[in-house]
Amino acid sequence: MWKDRTLDKTWIEEDIKHFSRHVPFGGASGLEDWVELGIDWSDASFAMVIADVEGGTAKITLSDATAGVQGLSATYDAGYVHPVSGAVVGATIIRPQIDETTFEGLEDWADPPVPLVWFYDLLVTPDGEPQRGYARGSFTINPGAAD
Repeated sequence: MWKDRTLDKTWIEEDIKHFSRHVPFGGASGLEDWVELGIDWSDASFAMVIADVEGGTAKITLSDATAGVQGLSATYDAGYVHPVSGAVVGATIIRPQIDETTFEGLEDWADPPVPLVWFYDLLVTPDGEPQRGYARGSFTINPGAAD
């Protein structure tokens, strides 16, 4: 998912559907990255909370982490090319990672397991600026067939 702040200054409304509790979410594959065009947020702080109900207690919390570790990492790529215009605009790549053991360890799985439909908020605090909402939506975790 990419976002061009020069065109749209609102948060992202995106529902996430995770394939299976038996695989990690995001991480090195880059499949779940958010790309913020034209802004360097490599020094920003990020927080993502996933709860079973909107406004509920966090079931999974992600905070700033090094890439490859569960959490949120952000890197700036000065040579990033705009996907529509083709211009070099630079971008911050926000990479979430939730490990397989976190999903498998949740106590919320029914017997037999059914998909968990939860909710998330992703917050960003740019260096020297106030915290703001970045993305929100539902977060569905499918039970999967096997490991």
